[in-house]
Amino acid sequence: MNFVKPLALASVAFALSSGAALAQQNWKIASAAQPGSVLVGFVDETANKITTGTAGALKTERLFVGSEQEIIQQLVRGRLEMGSVSYTGASVLIPEAALLNMPYLWRSNAERDFVTDNFALPILKKIYEAKGLVIIGLGEVGWNDVVCKKACLTPNDVKGMKVRVSPAPSSKMFWGSLAVNGVQMPLSELFPALQSGLVEAADLPFSYYITTPAAQSAPHYVMTRHLHHGSTFMINKRVWDALSAEQKKVVESARPDIARMRREVEAEEKPKMEEFRKKGGVVHELTAAQRLEWSRLVEPNQEKLVKEIGDGAQELWEAIQKGRREFVAKGGK
Repeated sequence: MNFVKPLALASVAFALSSGAALAQQNWKIASAAQPGSVLVGFVDETANKITTGTAGALKTERLFVGSEQEIIQQLVRGRLEMGSVSYTGASVLIPEAALLNMPYLWRSNAERDFVTDNFALPILKKIYEAKGLVIIGLGEVGWNDVVCKKACLTPNDVKGMKVRVSPAPSSKMFWGSLAVNGVQMPLSELFPALQSGLVEAADLPFSYYITTPAAQSAPHYVMTRHLHHGSTFMINKRVWDALSAEQKKVVESARPDIARMRREVEAEEKPKMEEFRKKGGVVHELTAAQRLEWSRLVEPNQEKLVKEIGDGAQELWEAIQKGRREFVAKGGK
């Protein structure tokens, strides 16, 4: 009998340790951000905080996936736990998301942040959850501008040009308004297409563009500032619902503060542009009058895009317009 108790205790200890091992989950946060971008740091920071905050129960790391459309599909299917995906990337599956990067929607960064955070986000959360995704926070990518093999300073410069159009509704609307010869393709196919001459232009955020081959094959970056890329950190709803209350708190608090992300993405742009210029790249900073040439062709098609997307888009669009009115009423510019 003296030997039974130690053996029994050892069995209990082994069972407990085995249970702990089985309880550990290996998570991936998928992102299309390229090495060298501040965006990668945001995802890595989130992954590290989840791992540390759950004492390793949710062992989390970043996974590079070149196509955001692929990320969103795999998230819905439950083959990925989390993702950091722009509205453009999400809008193939969730077309309403395209409204948040409607071309020439925002009058200022302050208006965009106020309306997105206070009016659009609650509606957006409901729309995403209906697709099986839970938004745990907002992210930031930056402004989309036009990139060209040559100087494309006016709409006439791109008229009839072979241009990469993304599958997102906002991209189709923008380039369609400019009468280009659009070639629809996923982001992963853009870089060889620019190198081979299959397309001569596209639009990308600078923080992403500078980390890709597009910076060499299309070295003219034209600051049209036509489309703003926000993003969301999201999690598969079944995965979310299975978490404990404490784990949910850890996951929600792991995402970097959105105000900080916005500041850091903006702060990264200027020195990166100077570095790009030194290497032979060209940044064209348009005047307000030059930018107006682009926007006057695009803005008339905004309402048409809302109607094409459907009922869910109308609710979100109305929330955005309400937020813009309140922003002005509060003295915002």
